[in-house]
Amino acid sequence: MARRTMLAALGAGGLTLTAAAGAGAAERSAVPAAGPTMRALLAFDFCLTTTVDQLRAETAPQANYLYYVADAGKEGVFKHDPADTTSADDTGLVLVSTNGKRFKRVFSRDEVRVTWFGATGDGSTDDHDRIQAAIDAVSQLGGGTVYFPAGTYIVSPKTNERRIRLRSKVNLRGEGDNSVLKVKDNAGDYWVILGGFWGEDIVRDVSISHLKIDQNVAANTSCFINGPATQPGRDATGDLWWRQFCIGLFNYDNIEVDHVTFAPTCGVNSVVINNYQCRNARISNCVFDFVKAKGDRNYDNSAIYVNGVAHTITGNRFRAAVEEMAFGAMETHGAQSVVSNNISDGYITGVNAQSSEYGGDIADMTITGNTFSNAAHGIQLWPRKDRPVRNVTIAGNTVSLANKTHNRSGMMGIGTFPGEFMPDTSPFENIVITGNTVLYQEEFEQREVLWEQYAFGIGLMRANDMTNVVIADNVIKNPPLTGIVIGNREKKGTSTNVAVTGNVITNPGHYPAKAERFRAGILVQSAVFGARITDNTIIDTYAQAKGLYAIRANEAEGSYAHVVIRDNLVRSKQGGLWLDLAPGIETDEVRERIAFTPSFPPQSGTFDAGDLLWVTGEVSGPAAPVGYRVLGSGTAGTLTGVTGTGTAGTAKLTVNDAAALRVGQVIVIATGNQVRRIVQIGGTTVRLDRNLDAAASASAVGFAAPRFAPFATVDA
Repeated sequence: MARRTMLAALGAGGLTLTAAAGAGAAERSAVPAAGPTMRALLAFDFCLTTTVDQLRAETAPQANYLYYVADAGKEGVFKHDPADTTSADDTGLVLVSTNGKRFKRVFSRDEVRVTWFGATGDGSTDDHDRIQAAIDAVSQLGGGTVYFPAGTYIVSPKTNERRIRLRSKVNLRGEGDNSVLKVKDNAGDYWVILGGFWGEDIVRDVSISHLKIDQNVAANTSCFINGPATQPGRDATGDLWWRQFCIGLFNYDNIEVDHVTFAPTCGVNSVVINNYQCRNARISNCVFDFVKAKGDRNYDNSAIYVNGVAHTITGNRFRAAVEEMAFGAMETHGAQSVVSNNISDGYITGVNAQSSEYGGDIADMTITGNTFSNAAHGIQLWPRKDRPVRNVTIAGNTVSLANKTHNRSGMMGIGTFPGEFMPDTSPFENIVITGNTVLYQEEFEQREVLWEQYAFGIGLMRANDMTNVVIADNVIKNPPLTGIVIGNREKKGTSTNVAVTGNVITNPGHYPAKAERFRAGILVQSAVFGARITDNTIIDTYAQAKGLYAIRANEAEGSYAHVVIRDNLVRSKQGGLWLDLAPGIETDEVRERIAFTPSFPPQSGTFDAGDLLWVTGEVSGPAAPVGYRVLGSGTAGTLTGVTGTGTAGTAKLTVNDAAALRVGQVIVIATGNQVRRIVQIGGTTVRLDRNLDAAASASAVGFAAPRFAPFATVDA
């Protein structure tokens, strides 16, 4: 090959050269600019076109010759290195002839093509070992990038025996979805495709980007993702080699996974970066399409699982059909984590966020701007052993729950993970939940199984102490049970310095719960020391009211000190959503304490003990009373033709005609002479302020008359 032809060939091979002094104008125009390494090649006068096999058969390389390998995918220039007698033949960068001559590839960039090492990307050849060879060769160079041209590269992970090992400072990059790593048919159980095991040397400074990983779920019929108890053919202890991770690192620093598509993906985790003592992980702009693998239908899974210090999960997309039971999109453990601007559709949980064993006492988690659709749980928080959940901001997220479709035993928009499953009792401190939107499917029929205490829009309900909590300016629509809950039914833990303000809650508690305390806009339980529940809007839009309590803080369910509940707007079309507040809670005066009547006794109206009643019309004679104090609550007037039926131990009364009834009236049920106040009316169903002592069957219902005592008279 002539010198001019040689230069053109080098240029065509992707090399960059600088013309040597004295080269003609035509030669200079054919040679792009480059560094000194390429410039030195101009000292060679001849370049021979050859193949890998021919070069390995070359026993007498000529001085000042370059060898241009023309094999498809392996194109490039080699030169003989007479001083090297030890380097191994790695197929891509070093070729060794039959008599030990070393030919070394000449390249100017830190990018090595995986095809140089024999990877075909043809979709049928197993390229696993060739990919590993490329990674190892770049590692020997001190780092660089292994590049995957467009193609489908078959890989063959196997149990704990076989995977592609990542090396420090060696990046993997492809051409986006055109560069595919695909698991071979019937690969069986395996631990990981790319990565390592526990206890291995640290992997630093690695980027994996612009690739697609295909776990070939449908064609891997010999895998079983499940635990030891159900895994066929395993002993009682089982093993871990069925996890089917795509990318897994357990001793790391500065790891990035960016613009990688995982489709289909099926593993316990698609990306697992897990060591609480490690730091600096970033997963961004990736796509996850989950398909359930063969095995236990209920195997746990999270697309992204990160444990460590200072990590970010941003801009990713997660997709799954509801029937695939994709349990978790993201799980973050540790300090200084940011989960932002991700989109999930169909995953049961958007984010699980947990503190870590990390030696510090902080969590410092920010979860913002995410959108979770067709979920059952949006964002869940929980502590880890003695490490608190501290300094957490959850803001600006949109959570749309397909609660009926998923039919899970619990459902929540944003809140704490149930303590029954992970009973760590470390505290929650400095928690801000603000500006989020939570939307539920309406549910009017009672489920066979529903843990009602774990069904809420926003809630911190673990048996843990909580300090400095702000739940503000959130929108919660159609929560079947509680809109916002503080505390737990076991009355464990103390909540201190709590603010629930500016939230809008629509149609809370419309589900026919077995425990009616959970049918509330806002429910406060356990011990509370210092709380403000103010300026919230709680609305029931149904023609027949379905929710029960606007705000409930009942003395039977907690103790309350320095608690203020006021200036909340409560509205329903047919009455209901009443306040059920313990004595001592500072609240609004709900009505005037002074009433007026043109004559005595009054012909209508409801009066409560402590009210003052003034007669505005003429009175009969000297010393006639003009003012009365109400000693016993009741409703004035006559109620006729109304009968009611109800069961002892319930607070519902079905009446034949509710036209003359109003919320707040005091009635008496003839059977047992039971006096009750009406707190809600829904059609012919009347809700009472407390349970019936005795059953009533078409029993007469009348108004319970108030009792008055005079206290002022007209002077003689």
